[in-house]
Amino acid sequence: MTPRLVGEPYKRRTSGESTTLRLYALYECQYCKNTFETMVQSVKAGITKSCGCNSREAQTTHGMSHSKFYQTWYDMKRRCYDVKRRDYKWYGGKGITLCEEWLDPKVFMDWCEETYIEGMTLDRIDTDKNYQPDNCRWVDMSVQNSNKGIRTTNTSGYTGVTWHKNRNRWCSTLRSQGILINVGTFKDKIEAVLARDNYIVENKLPHKLS
Repeated sequence: MTPRLVGEPYKRRTSGESTTLRLYALYECQYCKNTFETMVQSVKAGITKSCGCNSREAQTTHGMSHSKFYQTWYDMKRRCYDVKRRDYKWYGGKGITLCEEWLDPKVFMDWCEETYIEGMTLDRIDTDKNYQPDNCRWVDMSVQNSNKGIRTTNTSGYTGVTWHKNRNRWCSTLRSQGILINVGTFKDKIEAVLARDNYIVENKLPHKLS
């Protein structure tokens, strides 16, 4: 059995900045009946057989549900392909996908076994690029949160740089190991941005630079 095609296939970019066009389509999961998006070639090649749901039959098919990394793979895939998920718009909706080899949970879990750091979570280094080996790492939640997109309430346009009304200055901050670090306050916004980036570089932190 394979997922059922819903509608006509269409071409789109594989990631936010990529110029590569791949043939995608919406499919109905043969197990849970959810609708999800994936590459047509992945279905034809037998790589994608479901949306990645946790139904008993799907788990038997994958044969990997016992692994501590199965849920990581499952959640990662659903964020990219399940149009019904609330966070889909930040992942699949922005063109973020899994690289073709990671559509196979075994390949992903083998990578996890070789690279995993106890207590850390999976993170994309460049949030505009796909889930793939050279763009993923294991980090603590403070880094994970700092690398998320800029909040809608942020008026600076830069992560970790906000306007402090009482001080009439730009404040530059970041979190590391769960601790909020105040880099400093600055009259100029770009100065605040550069100070934060310099702090990250000088202290060899894994945070994303502005």
